[in-house]
Amino acid sequence: MKPHLIAFSTMTIDGKIASKTRFSRLSCPHDLRRLHQLRAECDAVMIGANTVIIDDPSLKLKYVQGKDPARIVIDGRLRAPVSARIFAVPPETIVFTTKEALLEKVEMLRRKGVNVIIIAERPPIDMRIVMEKLWELGYRRVMAEGGGELLWSLFQANVVDEVRVTIAPFIFGGRDAISFVMGEGFSNVEEAVKLKPYDVMLCECGLEVHIRYIVLR
Repeated sequence: MKPHLIAFSTMTIDGKIASKTRFSRLSCPHDLRRLHQLRAECDAVMIGANTVIIDDPSLKLKYVQGKDPARIVIDGRLRAPVSARIFAVPPETIVFTTKEALLEKVEMLRRKGVNVIIIAERPPIDMRIVMEKLWELGYRRVMAEGGGELLWSLFQANVVDEVRVTIAPFIFGGRDAISFVMGEGFSNVEEAVKLKPYDVMLCECGLEVHIRYIVLR
């Protein structure tokens, strides 16, 4: 068993979630409320180490009322700084890492109240095992906010159930820009993750488009 997993992102028309300079503020105010509303509806929000290091998010609710979701960080070598905002608890924070993490750093986070789970000998972390563990911990609905490497690992493991994307009216281009999904990538449409849209709406701002898909197994 595993939680229902929703991947959410706001991207440019060419599929970038950040530019070559790591500029990533693409959401209009309506899209930000949509993002935070989904956070409020989920038990937990998941991000990868790069997002913690680059953006230093707290993942707390800001634009809607509700209970802050738990925070899940996937960090195979525990590269994220102990001082990151996401490690200030409450709300609950869980870090999945491996035995390659510096033990001193593991203990520092645990003293702060972070639940550090060493789930493998070395990276990469098997996201199927992570999802099974989250189910055991009582999480039933989880939102993945990225970045691209984390989303690749989730799609590769075939654990994503739903995708919600907002398309912002910009084009970044650039080999060094960050795509919605990074990683090794699939070779063809036979291997690729297949999606079916079930809702398409023009954002209230009149410029962005929000699309919701189910993932076809």
